[in-house]
Amino acid sequence: MSRRSPGHRISRPDALRLFGAGALAVVCVLALHLARPQLYVRIENAVYDTLLRHAAVRPPDPAPVIIAIDDESLVRYGQWPWPRRYLAGLVAGLRAANATLVALDLVLPARDRTSPMSIQQNLLQDLGLRVPLDIPADYLDNDRVLSRELQRQPSVLGYKFLFEPLQYSGRLCQTHPFLPFLPVSEGLSFHTARDVICNLSSLTAAAVSSGFVNALPDADGVLRRVPMLIRHEESLYPNLMLATVMALRKNMPVGLGRDADGAFLTLGRQRVHVDGRSEMLLRFRGPQGTFHTISAVDIMEGQAPDLSGRLALIGATSTGLGDSHVTPPDRMFPGVEVHATILDNLLQGDILMRPVWAGGAEVVLTVCAGILTVAIMVFRGPASCLGWLLAAGVGLWLACWRLLAAHGYWVSPLPAELSLVLTAAGLSLFKYTLKERELLLRNVQLVQAQDAAILSLTALAETRDPETGGHIKRTREYIRILAEKLALNPRYSERLDQETIDLLYKSAPLHDIGKVGVRDHILLKPGSLDPAERREMHSHAVLGFETLDQAEQQAFSQSDSSFLAMAKQIAYAHHEKWDGTGYPQGLKGEEIPLGGRLMAVADVYDALVSRRVYKEPVPHARAVEIIIEGRGRHFDPDVVDAFMKSENLFKEIFERHRS
Repeated sequence: MSRRSPGHRISRPDALRLFGAGALAVVCVLALHLARPQLYVRIENAVYDTLLRHAAVRPPDPAPVIIAIDDESLVRYGQWPWPRRYLAGLVAGLRAANATLVALDLVLPARDRTSPMSIQQNLLQDLGLRVPLDIPADYLDNDRVLSRELQRQPSVLGYKFLFEPLQYSGRLCQTHPFLPFLPVSEGLSFHTARDVICNLSSLTAAAVSSGFVNALPDADGVLRRVPMLIRHEESLYPNLMLATVMALRKNMPVGLGRDADGAFLTLGRQRVHVDGRSEMLLRFRGPQGTFHTISAVDIMEGQAPDLSGRLALIGATSTGLGDSHVTPPDRMFPGVEVHATILDNLLQGDILMRPVWAGGAEVVLTVCAGILTVAIMVFRGPASCLGWLLAAGVGLWLACWRLLAAHGYWVSPLPAELSLVLTAAGLSLFKYTLKERELLLRNVQLVQAQDAAILSLTALAETRDPETGGHIKRTREYIRILAEKLALNPRYSERLDQETIDLLYKSAPLHDIGKVGVRDHILLKPGSLDPAERREMHSHAVLGFETLDQAEQQAFSQSDSSFLAMAKQIAYAHHEKWDGTGYPQGLKGEEIPLGGRLMAVADVYDALVSRRVYKEPVPHARAVEIIIEGRGRHFDPDVVDAFMKSENLFKEIFERHRS
């Protein structure tokens, strides 16, 4: 196991802060997961759809076959709805093809107005015309023709529940309840219908069973689940395909129950798990066209293959009839294929479910993901963190995909993935803040180290000449005041920003560092210096420059280099004069670096008002006069003007730092 590098160590207080921030992020994710705002639900639904589309697809059960009222059928037999004798011919064709059971994804609530008998009655009522009909009695009523075929071929009819009452409703409907007085399992509720659009009673009586065709999409308009039972009045009624399976498996015991995964319907020995609203998640086998489909034209014209053992579902697939749904695998999924999917799931028994323990599992995964993220962020470096978090995120996604694909359990990876991402993002920002604070502290320590080095060198100079030591301390205060005043001049405002002023202040104490190389008998001589001694004294500017230049070349950082460059500039140029008569280079005017021009005024003022071994101090007022007299000759006029605006501050600084 790799050790953390020293750069990745985190102090105990900071580690505790990271754990606290991680805990807060996890709590926020859990609050979002439990509150379930609309946007969150839409994202979670999209995650479910993605996992479902990539789950291994089992081939559809061979029993369901769709008898499609498609575009070809409408072209051949005319617009919808067809006369009931056409539907009777369709059912008869399926009987001839040996279909085991026929389910109609159709609702036939009104009498067929195209029946010869109905047309005869309408002509008499509307126009007073009596039209004799030379038609056998068995074919006068299309509804009776269809009813007769439904009696011959075991069939299941569809009806539709309404959740708002119909104002014109009043007739009694004949339907087939699931079980009229079935005890309801604890924790299971049902959609409650207010009314129903049902088939003609003669048709219902001819069918072996019936079931509702309602399909209720989620809030985003995507159909992912269907109710298996709906409550109406005092009874529970089955979905059309549930009724079909019950009709297929005659005398099969049915009921409701509950186990560790949640509520379920029992169909013999089979358990069909449903959610708290008795809805079943659909395991789609593929997009539109997945199931074996035969055009109604082929059945009605006697071209059907043998359908022995097949369950025929009659329904519309023509786009113009509008019976289509948005589903995870397809944006245009015919309603009859939804019913085929339900029937397939019931027959194959590989039902998808949202188990009751899924919510608790998601909370545990979310907390564990948060703890893992915090631990990785605390104990690992950035590259290692990224690798671990990617592995955790992919592993979590694959685990939830495997649960759905292989075991049919829908456990959302979204809250745990959010916990990973948000906790990692929050802690990365927090660690960045800690690192920034650490760097700031190091910079402060570096500045303090620089100041300590400067003061040490100052102390070294002070051991040679106590007056020089005090002079060094005062001049850095002078140069700050001068720079701040000069910065008010528009010509210098950009050159003298706060960073430059701070550099001037820090580097000013080193302006006379070269005097360490001047011999004591010259440095401390009470009288005037002879020409040779004066040349050696003047050499301190060059000695200081060379010393600081070597230090700059060995600087570890850009900040060190900037500081030493400024100090070198001041040490080399502070004895230059505006008129070019100074030393060591004889620079003139603005050839002299600005730091040298500022130090020239500060240096001369302090030399004038200070006691030296070779002179007595002059009063502050006289020192001011001498500097004014040197304006434009010895000193930069702009710097002298800045001095005049701050000369009282110079006096205060001298008194405060008097040797």
